Amino acid sequence: MMKNTMKVMLVLFSVLLTKPLQCHTRPASPDNGTAPEWTQPHKMKKLHVVPVSHTIKFRCPAMGHPTLTLKWLKNGKEFTNQQRIGGFKLRRHMWMMVMESLVPSDHGNYTCVVENNYGSINYTFQLEVIERSPHRPILQAGLPANRTAVVGSDVEFECKVFSDPPAHIQWLKHINVNGSTVGEDGLPYISVLKTNVNTLQLKKVSLEDAGQYTCLAGNSFGISHHSAWLIVFE
Repeated sequence: MMKNTMKVMLVLFSVLLTKPLQCHTRPASPDNGTAPEWTQPHKMKKLHVVPVSHTIKFRCPAMGHPTLTLKWLKNGKEFTNQQRIGGFKLRRHMWMMVMESLVPSDHGNYTCVVENNYGSINYTFQLEVIERSPHRPILQAGLPANRTAVVGSDVEFECKVFSDPPAHIQWLKHINVNGSTVGEDGLPYISVLKTNVNTLQLKKVSLEDAGQYTCLAGNSFGISHHSAWLIVFE
């Protein structure tokens, strides 16, 4: 009986030894670190030509983990508030540097450097500060553009104005008075629809909205205007 018991114990012991050992150790936490990368590279314009006394904003939005650091260089050297009259503003939540009231000495290359433990990226903006050259407003060619619409639809006319000093903008509708579009002085009859907006919006147009529209921009150096036609179908 003792021999049989010993055989059973030996068999069980042998089986236990041949089963693989199972370890219940806690898995190591994964490494979620990532190197920085730009989130809006298509919006990062290289060259900026800005008149004296204007404001410039440079943005370098990025993402990465762990937390990223952002610093700025001017012409390859660290850029600090003390190096510029009036200093500059950092809006870190927007990845932005703002310089107001530009002067000729602000001309140069500005580099944003974004980094963490996993890498570093940088981007350089070129800033040219030009002396002001006042002129009458310049309107972008082709705007506003002719429009065709059906009754009840919405229509937009756009006008892009470049002006130094800033321009006063008016949207005009040419109208008929006693069957005539011009007065005895030769000037057109008009109705002022909107002022100081670049886009004129017409909601739920009717047949009466058809006609000629003009974007008029003026400053102390003169006036410029472009016109477009709206055709409305039933």
